[in-house]
Amino acid sequence: MEHFFIDKLNITQIHDLGSDLLPQVGKEKLFRVDLKTGVTTELLTHLKLEGSYSSALIVRCDGSKVEVYGNPSRWGRIDNLYGLKTLDQCIAVYNHILDGLGLPRFTQCTKYLYFQGPDGKHVNKTADGAIIKHIDFTRNLAVGLGNERPFNKALSTQSIGRSVPPFLYPDENTVEWYGANVQKNGSTYRYVKVYTKTADLLRNQRKLCKDATEEDLQYFDDLLQFTVRNGVIREEHSFKREYLHRHDLFAWGLFNESQFNEELQVITELRKRLEVSNMKYETIADQLLQEKICKSRQSANSTQMAYSMWLHGEYMDKSKSQFREHKRRLLLIGIDISQKLDITRAPLRLKESQIIEVKDILAPDWYRHPQIPNLSTNPPQSPLRLVA
Repeated sequence: MEHFFIDKLNITQIHDLGSDLLPQVGKEKLFRVDLKTGVTTELLTHLKLEGSYSSALIVRCDGSKVEVYGNPSRWGRIDNLYGLKTLDQCIAVYNHILDGLGLPRFTQCTKYLYFQGPDGKHVNKTADGAIIKHIDFTRNLAVGLGNERPFNKALSTQSIGRSVPPFLYPDENTVEWYGANVQKNGSTYRYVKVYTKTADLLRNQRKLCKDATEEDLQYFDDLLQFTVRNGVIREEHSFKREYLHRHDLFAWGLFNESQFNEELQVITELRKRLEVSNMKYETIADQLLQEKICKSRQSANSTQMAYSMWLHGEYMDKSKSQFREHKRRLLLIGIDISQKLDITRAPLRLKESQIIEVKDILAPDWYRHPQIPNLSTNPPQSPLRLVA
């Protein structure tokens, strides 16, 4: 989990107060009437709260259920190049907001609870405290001045998971997996994205610098120079409700953030594949033998032939076990034959390919880190503003 921080958090909790109800918080109250039965139901829409520098959080309370979602690392800040590292820190920000709205704080879970599902057959699982419905982990990588697009293009030659294909945006500043560009409506399970941070800052500069002081503008310019000079790439992992429930990572207090660590290494694994350079087609079999990926010349030559078919656009049956074995071997030297070859994205096949050094990058000394509220005392109400 080193160098990762939390970029987005959606959390909810139901408070059982008996006959008493919490204050209702929302933008509008809607009444729905079933014309057949005449039954009327109430629905509260979410309240959007805006802090300084156009930061915003979404809050709703229907009398028992409290919800907050947004980016706690961005709240009240001009940027979130670096953010809050733990769930406890993020929820402290949310609880500070709830204090200002007169709502109870989120509390840690102590046990799981089970109840009958709507179909009467399946048993649903929840817990007795705050429930996480969505969480994003992110970190910054430095690839060097001007190397952002080549790095993204190289990543876009690689699938992840069970052959989940990548999608490279036309401007080559973003590559994603599990998104709506690849599968209909996007995944309800997870999402992975890598993008150029300088391009992101420039795209949102007007919004981020709204009402900024001269000092703020100079600080923002320093940020831009920092990301340009170092070639900063942002790596982002979204874990959604289905994933969190399947892996028992939804109940705050009943799991540890380190349990996400294995999944957070997926981009690191791609980078390891792409560290191969200066390799020509004629040496594929030799490389497989040298790396001890293949034990015999016959198996190495067989995989080299599969590579040749992929290189020339020949059909290969992906359902066959032989294909899966060739794919496994070639992935270990940075080639993903499950993806259609695009030579413009694969410079590592060139005789004199460039090696891009990728490293974690720490915040500079002058960076404005997020402040964590002190909840041991009664904090003053946050400066919140309703946005229509």
